[in-house]
Amino acid sequence: MAREDNPFLTYLNSHPGSDAVALKQLFRMFAKRTHPDLGAENEADFVRLQDAYNEAVAELIRRQENTRVGGLSAIEQDRTRAGSEIWLPSTPRERVLHFLYRYKAHLPSLNLEPGPVPPACRRAFANALDASTVYTEECHYALAQFHEQFHVNRRAVARYPEVITKYRLLVQGLASYFDHCVMPNQFNRRLVSSYLSEINPVTDFDPGASPEVRSNRSAAARSAMYRMRVWLESEMDVGSCRIL
Repeated sequence: MAREDNPFLTYLNSHPGSDAVALKQLFRMFAKRTHPDLGAENEADFVRLQDAYNEAVAELIRRQENTRVGGLSAIEQDRTRAGSEIWLPSTPRERVLHFLYRYKAHLPSLNLEPGPVPPACRRAFANALDASTVYTEECHYALAQFHEQFHVNRRAVARYPEVITKYRLLVQGLASYFDHCVMPNQFNRRLVSSYLSEINPVTDFDPGASPEVRSNRSAAARSAMYRMRVWLESEMDVGSCRIL
């Protein structure tokens, strides 16, 4: 769905006071018409709807982080509809996913570029990593390994074709996982699994790559992605979670 015909962005532009709750309600309304589990025949329409929704949420986050109202931070401006109460992530899991969602929203593309990620991405991931220290050991280890390989050593790991391919799948799986957080159902679960299932353990070499590329020099990066896969798959069994 192209940006110019994104209904969620159109709604944001015509309703300046809109928040994440309003976007989610709009998404659910559209999902009733396009979700395969509800009788729609073309799954591609629902995938495009999800992409449009993710694009609009990313735009909303950018607007929030560029604006301060009454001394409130960007997080504090994320309000619920019920009595305009301020919602803040209160549990370790909510904090990890809240910031990890912002990390994904600020990624410029699915491609693994040799240059550093934008400052907004680094800040969001650092907050998620910090929050993970009081969540679970598995989560903290997975995020710490991912940070080491894909932020600190980003330029080095961006040279390996099989790492680039798996990274793109992981980012798509992460985006789909957030859809599952908001609307846990079998379709969203299958979509997450379809991306993550391609990310295999460190022994998985790309048979089409040259012997030099297939060496253990890319093993740490592939291991970090597999750790993320295992953690995200375990999170799907925990249940829904508010992330905005």
